[in-house]
Amino acid sequence: MPAAESTMPTAARGVRILDDVGGFAPPGRVSWAGGRFALGEGSARADPEPELDGSGLWMIPGLVDAHLHAGWHAFDAAERARLGAERTRRATADGLARTLASGVTSIRDAGGLDAGLLAGIPSTRRPRTQRSERPLGPEEAEAAGGLGPAVEAVLATGAPWVKIIATRGVAAPPELALDPIFARSELADAVRRAAAAGARVMVHAWGGRAIDDAIAAGAASLEHGIFLTDAQAAAAAEAGLVLVPTLRIYRLVQRMIAAGALPAAFRARVDDAVAAHPRAVRRARDAGLPIALGTDYGTPEQHGTGRLEFDALVDAGLTPEEALIAATRTGARMLAGAGARSGAPRADELAGRIADGADADAVILRRDPREPGALSAPDAVAAVLLDGRLLDPAELADPAEPTPESAPERTFP
Repeated sequence: MPAAESTMPTAARGVRILDDVGGFAPPGRVSWAGGRFALGEGSARADPEPELDGSGLWMIPGLVDAHLHAGWHAFDAAERARLGAERTRRATADGLARTLASGVTSIRDAGGLDAGLLAGIPSTRRPRTQRSERPLGPEEAEAAGGLGPAVEAVLATGAPWVKIIATRGVAAPPELALDPIFARSELADAVRRAAAAGARVMVHAWGGRAIDDAIAAGAASLEHGIFLTDAQAAAAAEAGLVLVPTLRIYRLVQRMIAAGALPAAFRARVDDAVAAHPRAVRRARDAGLPIALGTDYGTPEQHGTGRLEFDALVDAGLTPEEALIAATRTGARMLAGAGARSGAPRADELAGRIADGADADAVILRRDPREPGALSAPDAVAAVLLDGRLLDPAELADPAEPTPESAPERTFP
């Protein structure tokens, strides 16, 4: 039976809490009120409050998926169009609830999610969300009369991010694979326009000169970065960018090709990408270029499985501690930088942390997430804390229609 909100736990005792370097403090106490954390015994209030017994549990900041397509529910654009508005709305609501149930409390959508799709979804059934409205590639730029006008159209929606497609994807002919789509001056102009509106730019770039151009233009993040070089990693780190590699999606594309769902002509390009991608992650790590977890997911089967990207980061060479920081704090800090335009400004030094005054967003886990397979296990998440509200992942994963905003959460399982 759902419990009244007044009986929901507002503190946990005996829980192990992730620290700033990916380790865990000894069992301790944390409470939350007004959507903010308070740590230690000093966080106890004089009046009795419901407490969760966190013995044997682990708490990490809310996971961040910094590259998601929450409004997409098919790989092919034509298939997405055939779904229609109502089916897309329902699928988006369901996918966002399952994403939140998996422990992802913040997302940056990389295209396809507009304000209309978010309308009517209660805040307790979706992660905090920052949008980029639509990816801007050559077709979008041509239709708008240039990349600059296309950027202005995105900014007019209020989106805090502009996503630019600077190299082609899996379907590109080999001879054009890494050719830059836009000139460096166009990227620089896009960044200036975005900055003037309080927004930031994310650049899809597999490699080549487009990465150099994105760095020089002042982009905030590199998406994918599959063929990133040592020199580019060092330059990007110096310029303050973040790499969002999205490793696992290309393995999934490999499987689609093997199953005949995608043309066999894509195989060589995708195989090369899968082989090269882990090297890019290690180059970024070694150069001090921050890495954020992102999935690039955009189908019903993928939504809600973002924790598997954590395993992909570890497989690529990050330590579990480094991958935990990538999955939490790095993405949160990047989103905090664009928070003012999204209506949710947050202190950068507190973003993605369990610390006094930080947003009370967290995941409570049944096992130490540094153990192999522990974070991605189906039963890993015991509860999700979003803005100080403790949510039951089983209820969130229920594909029923979204409940009213005022409906109480279930008791902790």
